[in-house]
Amino acid sequence: MFVPSTRTMRFTLGLFSVALSPVLLAEATTKALELDATSITAEGLGATTEHTGAYTTGSMSTATRLNLSVKETPQSISVITRQQMDDFNLNTLTDVLRQTTGVTVQHMDSDRAGYSARGYSINNFQVDGMLNTFGRMKSDSDTIIYDRIEVVRGATGLTTGAGDPSATVNMIRKRPTSQWQAKAGVSGASHDNYYSYLDVGGPLAFDGRLRGRTVFAYRDSQSYRDNYAQQREVGYGILEADMTDDTVVAVGFDYQNKHVQGSSWGTLPYWNSDGSKARLSRSANLATTWSSWPLKDQTTFASIDHKLTANWRLKAAYTHRQSDSDGKVYYGGSGFPNADGSGMTAWTSQMVGTSKMDALDFNLAGAYSLLGREHELMVGYGESAQRDSSPFQRFSTPAGYETIQDWKHMGGIGKFADRTTGLKGEHSSKKQKAGYLATRLSLTDKLHAVLGSRYGSWEIQSTSPDYNLANQLTSSSKTSQTHNDMWTPYAGVLYDLTPEYTVYASYTDIFNPQDERDAGKKYLEPVVGSNYEIGLKGSLLNERLNLATAFFWSTQDNVAELDNTAPPDPKTGEQFYKTGGKGNKVQGFEMEISGEVMPDWNLTAGYTYTHSLNGEKQRNNTNLPLNMLKASTTYRLPGTWRGLTVGGGVNWQSDFFEFAQRPTGGRDADGNLNTQSTKITQQAYTVVNLMSRYQFDEHLSTSLTINNLLDKKYYERVGFYNGVYWGAPRTLTLALDWTL
Repeated sequence: MFVPSTRTMRFTLGLFSVALSPVLLAEATTKALELDATSITAEGLGATTEHTGAYTTGSMSTATRLNLSVKETPQSISVITRQQMDDFNLNTLTDVLRQTTGVTVQHMDSDRAGYSARGYSINNFQVDGMLNTFGRMKSDSDTIIYDRIEVVRGATGLTTGAGDPSATVNMIRKRPTSQWQAKAGVSGASHDNYYSYLDVGGPLAFDGRLRGRTVFAYRDSQSYRDNYAQQREVGYGILEADMTDDTVVAVGFDYQNKHVQGSSWGTLPYWNSDGSKARLSRSANLATTWSSWPLKDQTTFASIDHKLTANWRLKAAYTHRQSDSDGKVYYGGSGFPNADGSGMTAWTSQMVGTSKMDALDFNLAGAYSLLGREHELMVGYGESAQRDSSPFQRFSTPAGYETIQDWKHMGGIGKFADRTTGLKGEHSSKKQKAGYLATRLSLTDKLHAVLGSRYGSWEIQSTSPDYNLANQLTSSSKTSQTHNDMWTPYAGVLYDLTPEYTVYASYTDIFNPQDERDAGKKYLEPVVGSNYEIGLKGSLLNERLNLATAFFWSTQDNVAELDNTAPPDPKTGEQFYKTGGKGNKVQGFEMEISGEVMPDWNLTAGYTYTHSLNGEKQRNNTNLPLNMLKASTTYRLPGTWRGLTVGGGVNWQSDFFEFAQRPTGGRDADGNLNTQSTKITQQAYTVVNLMSRYQFDEHLSTSLTINNLLDKKYYERVGFYNGVYWGAPRTLTLALDWTL
């Protein structure tokens, strides 16, 4: 049962008032309006970005696990801070990555988005530095619980266990604060999109040695796509305790539950059956109203941070995550439409299953002296296990059900019967474990080296049982892949030209076992190769403004490519892949500026050029643009208008294309349409966004965000199963926020 948005907002604000009543009663006076600059220029930034007003972080460890500044890390890094997420209403991971330098966002359907960087898919996701089962179905996860999102481009095999030259996305959760803080807000957007949230935290007991934080959020939205709607519940809680002066323990839980109606499974057809362009509108959706791909995500986590000496710390962390889905999908994902409503065939499936993941990590880090100089060392061990399972399904859709009688009117199609049984269906497991170490050597006052190594194992296996009508097991096919003695070296060298500017070079091995399978359900061979990067970084204005430019290149063999000739598995929804062969090469160039250009002026801007070639020296990954430019900026006005902040953003990318099958107008002897491979091209386009916020006083503010201001029509993805996916039209969001 879904809660109406008005009732949800009343509940959230009621809970907000109850939670804050002791604090509000303690307020003896009402403070006058004080809207001084939020910038902190007297000292450098720390790792946490919340309440700093900054567009960068002072330190991070995603690339090496060493606690280094962005300038000290010999790889390309982008950080989307809490301030930037709030300024531009970046409420989902997809929203964040859409503004991240070098990252391409392309939807496969209404509920799955794929991310790419440096020519390849992003598959490495972390939360608080821990490996996570964060796949495409979680692409619209709410970001309200995160302090910042760090994106390291290039291979990070040292911290993720599998070198992948695209990128690693690390989502850092909010933590309890030492002082009471609270924030609540409501917003309404185009297409009946309503959102409310509550965020409360602070000291709970024992003179602040026990602290807590709780975040709730709820979304109830319709869509520009016909029949599509979504409701999402978000909960997050964390307790943090100073067990001793040297030991901090934290335990927490986060929860996201997404309900959807009108889920699509694939793209819109680009061609009619006669070979002409279908030209379906942005609102077109070939899904029934009951088509649904829901997801419930629950994570429990704990950590301990113990200070051994003034220079050494021991940390341990554990995460358990469970994701559950149970919905029925009916979508016209195959065929070519006719004007009379015929021509389309439905992809149907009952998307039901559970994914569980456990991850454990220990590490010891500190400083040491060698040859008269101070250096840093980190050594650790980690392991993770993921288990996916689903019940056995019988493909029992009624005869003729797959043929859509009229794709223009999907409302009259009834829901098909359950396909699941009480029998154990396909199940798989993926395990990895490794020891790792990294050190930062101060070779001279200006010359530094970052060296690291990871050694471990990786194993994946899958079992697919089959049963007869008497529920007796008739067969069980198994596939597996095991890799021991996996060694991943990491090396970087940095030279300080001045206190502000550093040049660097880095190298990382690529060894990435793949869990993609071919149409015969055999795992593809691991991706192997090398990743190189050289660049220049600058840190100005007391580390509040970062500059970076980098050249990168990588070589890879056995890269997975989607097999468009094989439709998804009707029982599990699994998509099948083929190997891209040997000799794949990517080279490119990046530039980025991020941070505070001057007091009250924040900016992040990045340009990326990526050129990918296959083993035959032909351009590869043509569905990704060669060039991208992304920029976002905000400015807080001075004087009388000091309460007003204005800003905007521009996303530009060059053309991209993909080949797909286009009908030629004739049919073969069996009555099937004859087709030929034809290019679908999306020309270069620009999307403009605007934002404004007015701060009435230190507590209350209102904001207006406009995405795709010019209402640009463009395809976000082309050629995916012969179809296209529209980019979102103009969207307006009006929000009201209250801060303690």
